[in-house]
Amino acid sequence: MTPIIEKLLLVQHHDCELMRLERELSDIPAHRQAIEGRLEEHRAALARAKEELRSKQAAIKEAELEVETCRGKIRKLREQQMQLKSNKDFRAMEEEIAGVDRNIRTLEDGMLELMELVEAAQARIRQLDAELKEEEARVHREVAALEQRAQDLRTRAEAARQERARAAAEIEPERLRQYERILEHHRDRALVPVENGACGGCHMKLPPYQCHEARKQATVVLCEFCHRMLYWPEPLAGPATSRS
Repeated sequence: MTPIIEKLLLVQHHDCELMRLERELSDIPAHRQAIEGRLEEHRAALARAKEELRSKQAAIKEAELEVETCRGKIRKLREQQMQLKSNKDFRAMEEEIAGVDRNIRTLEDGMLELMELVEAAQARIRQLDAELKEEEARVHREVAALEQRAQDLRTRAEAARQERARAAAEIEPERLRQYERILEHHRDRALVPVENGACGGCHMKLPPYQCHEARKQATVVLCEFCHRMLYWPEPLAGPATSRS
């Protein structure tokens, strides 16, 4: 393998590592948003439970007021009843009082059911509040871990940039610019091996003369389809053999 190919491959190694680190760094805000989203779901659930409790407590208050109104109506009817002269009017008033009394019992039965629901809602709120505190602690740990991960990635990326700069300094500027233009276009690799007569980047079958030129390694050859730089991979070393 020619020195220029070796130098370009070293630069590409650092570039690929940098792209990987930067992708991982760019994913961290979405991970953090997802983690904090779980916390918001818990808070929303607790808020809904509290709103439901307030609604039931308000319904109890409304029923209590209605019961008090009915009792006041019964007192007035009793006072009016004392002024009646005929038994018919007295009985009619008694039936009206009984109807209001039945309404009171219905309201009180409803209040008992509401009170049971209030107790259940309060228990649910206590449970959700405990779960929220646990989730807050869990989210705090996960966010701290993400922040540490981001810092580690930034440190590694800076080290990779420095290594890349040292490797790039060994390459002739025009050749380096050519490599960088190809890398910027494809966003993966600018330099690819010839694999079974095909380009290792676009996988198109290469003309025989390009394979021949890549194998000679007298100059940098470009794939005529994707215009990546081509190189002929070194053969894998086989096991050592001994002769008797």
